[in-house]
Amino acid sequence: MRHGAFGLGVATAVAIATVVVVALLTVWLAPGVLNLLSGAWPNWPAVSTLARRRATAHKHRRSQLIVTCTASGDFVVKRHAAVAALARRRYPKGAVVEATRIGNSVAATRQRVKEQYGLDLMYCWRPLTQVLDQVTYGRLVTASTLIVSRIQAMLSAAALLLWTPLVPTWPARTGYIAGCVTLVLLAQRAVAGAADAYSDAAEDAFCLHRIRLYWAMGFPPPSTSSAEPGEGQRLTDTLKQASLITVTFTWPNPLPASPQGQQ
Repeated sequence: MRHGAFGLGVATAVAIATVVVVALLTVWLAPGVLNLLSGAWPNWPAVSTLARRRATAHKHRRSQLIVTCTASGDFVVKRHAAVAALARRRYPKGAVVEATRIGNSVAATRQRVKEQYGLDLMYCWRPLTQVLDQVTYGRLVTASTLIVSRIQAMLSAAALLLWTPLVPTWPARTGYIAGCVTLVLLAQRAVAGAADAYSDAAEDAFCLHRIRLYWAMGFPPPSTSSAEPGEGQRLTDTLKQASLITVTFTWPNPLPASPQGQQ
């Protein structure tokens, strides 16, 4: 009886330690998993081949959506067209298509911001976040936190596979593995949905608050919509230190207080 109680205590301690370790690993692995889901895959021959196949599949999916969203007909057809138009928005235009859904969503957002405002997310996003108001910045933080929490949920679902040897029979193990894989796939879709929401929030930030970036950089804001892509490109070139053109800075007087610093 004593050995049985001791064995139960050891098993409980091991189970608790396993849960703690898995929780810590999900936090540590979340950024790397997000990079993989965004299409930042290692340049290995087999992985590159898989990436090309996935990109081809996404390109075919985009073509199907274009056909569907341009269809005309009764209410049902129009409803399908509206849903397809929203899904089409998650793909970039042109020949370049990414290998993952999240990668395509980010690429499409970056492309739209570049076309409309001349600003490149790669160079302008971090400076823009420094001058956003508290409400907009809080929305971005909430969206980012949601992505991380859903990635952790996906990793936790994958970690359930570690308990497979404890399932007594092979039929039960097969069902258990299938259930775990289903949970992982559902969690992956949830991560993609959260990433879409973050991309929308980022695009809204550029749409509504890009003028703050011009002020902070000392650039005169664009005077017309037709001139904005060129002005945004000039600001982008300055941020990536690729511009050789002399810029006459126009600083607001007085300088606006940092929105995030206001209480």
